[in-house]
Amino acid sequence: MKKIFSSQLFIPLCISLFFFIAYSVMGVIRQIHFLSGYDLAIVDQAIWNYSHFQAPISTNQAYAFTPILWDHVELIFPLLVPFYWVYNNVITLILLQSFAICSSGIAVFLIAKKYGLKTIVSISLLISYLLFYGIQNAIWADVHSLVFGIAFLAWFIYFLEIKNKKGAWIFFLLTIICKEDMALLTGIISIILFVIRRDKNMLWFGGLSFLYLFSIFYIYFPYFVPGGYRFQSNTGLLSQIHIDNFYNSSDKRNVLLYSSIWFGFLPFLSPFYLLAALGDLIKYFVIGNAVVSSGQSIFGHYRSSLAILLIWPTIITIGKFKKFNSPVIALYLLLCAFLLQYFLHLPFSYFAKKWFWAPTPSVASMKKILPYVPRDAAVVTQINMLPHLSHRKLEFIMWPETKKFTAHSPCGQETCNWFHWAGNPKYMIVNTSTDWDTRYWLTNRSEFIDGIKNLQAAGIIKPIHIIDSTYMFEVLKHPL
Repeated sequence: MKKIFSSQLFIPLCISLFFFIAYSVMGVIRQIHFLSGYDLAIVDQAIWNYSHFQAPISTNQAYAFTPILWDHVELIFPLLVPFYWVYNNVITLILLQSFAICSSGIAVFLIAKKYGLKTIVSISLLISYLLFYGIQNAIWADVHSLVFGIAFLAWFIYFLEIKNKKGAWIFFLLTIICKEDMALLTGIISIILFVIRRDKNMLWFGGLSFLYLFSIFYIYFPYFVPGGYRFQSNTGLLSQIHIDNFYNSSDKRNVLLYSSIWFGFLPFLSPFYLLAALGDLIKYFVIGNAVVSSGQSIFGHYRSSLAILLIWPTIITIGKFKKFNSPVIALYLLLCAFLLQYFLHLPFSYFAKKWFWAPTPSVASMKKILPYVPRDAAVVTQINMLPHLSHRKLEFIMWPETKKFTAHSPCGQETCNWFHWAGNPKYMIVNTSTDWDTRYWLTNRSEFIDGIKNLQAAGIIKPIHIIDSTYMFEVLKHPL
C-alpha cells in the first residue's frame, strides 16, 4: 500500500488534476457566459443563506418561499459553507463539485490496484470513469448534490474494499446526507458485500441505509413536508412498479445501450455487482417513471451515478478474468469511451468549439447592467440571470403565461402574453437578444418580448436602464 501511495499515484493524480482543471474551466465558462441556470441558482442561494446563518428558504425555484429541504434532503450543503466564507461566489460551488468528482477518480484507481489490476489498466479505468458521459453531462448541468454523493460513494466503496472501518463510516455518512435517495445505493452495495464476504459489518451499513430511507420517505416527507414528497407519482411512491417501465422509451433504451458500451460490456460478467446500478436505474425508470422524465435520458446529472456503479463491476471482472488484465483491455476500454465521446458529442468536445470560448454578444450588456442592481433588492429575472443574482434573500423567476382581459387589454386582444412571479420584486432584469432560447426564457422569443411589452403597456413595469438588449425595469405592481 505504501508503494502505491508513494510512486504509482503520481500519474493518476496528474490525470485527476487535468480533469479537475478541465471540468472547472467548463463550469466557470458556462457561468460567466450566462449559460448556467435554475439548479445552480437554487443551490447557490441556499448555501448563501446558510453562510449568513439564515434558514435556506428558496425563492428562486418553482416552490418559492419554502425551505429547500422540502424539495430534497441535501444536508451536504451546510458543510460547504466555510468555503463561501473564504470566497463568497457561485464559482466556489462550481470548483468544489469539480474537485469532489475528480478526486473520486483516485478512489477508482486504488480499487483497481486493490484487485491487482496492472497500472496501465487501472489508468485506463480512471480515464474512462472521469470521462463517463454521465459525469460530463453533470458538470455541464450546473451543480447538484448527487454529484457530491457519487464522489463520496466511490470512496465509501474503496474503504469497504480495503476493510477500513473508520474511512468507510466517514464516507458512508457523507454519502447519505448528500441526497435523500443515496442511502439506496449504500444499502444495496452493503448487501452485495455481505453476501460475498459474510461480513456482519455490512449489516450495519445496510440496516442504517434502509432505516434512513424509511425515515425520510415514510416519516419526514409525509409528516413534516406539506404535500409530501414532490417527486412521486400521484398514485403513490411505489405505484409505478411495472417491468415494462424499465425500457418503455427511447431515452431509457439509449441509457441502457450507451452505459453498456462505455465500459465495453465488461460489467455484465460480474452480474451480482450490477445490482446497485440496476437499483439506481429502477429508481428513475420504474419508481420515478411518471414524474422524473428528465431523469430518464443520457443528459443532465442523473446518470453520473452510473459511473461508479458500472466501473466497480468492471474492475471486479478484470480482476476475476486474468486474461483481461492486459494492455489490450486498457486500449479497448479507452476506445469504447472515445468512440462514444465522438458519437454523442459530449461536453468535452465543446473545448474545440469557438462558441464555447467566445461569449454571445449580449453577455457584455448583461454584465454591465448587473452593477445597477442593489445588493439587497428583490429581483425577478430570466433563467440564465438567476445564478448571477442569487446572493440575496429575494430572487424570483419570470414564469411565462397568457392572461385574459375583459377590458383595457394591453395587447388589444382578449388574451395576451403575460408573466407571473412570486413575491414583490423591486426590479426586473431581462435580455431580449436572439442569443437565447426557450431554455432561458421558458418560452419562445416573440412571446417573451410580447409579454414584456404587455407588462409595460399595463403599467406593471417601467424601464430605468437599457444597455443594448439588456433591460432593467422597475416593478411598479404585481401582475395579478
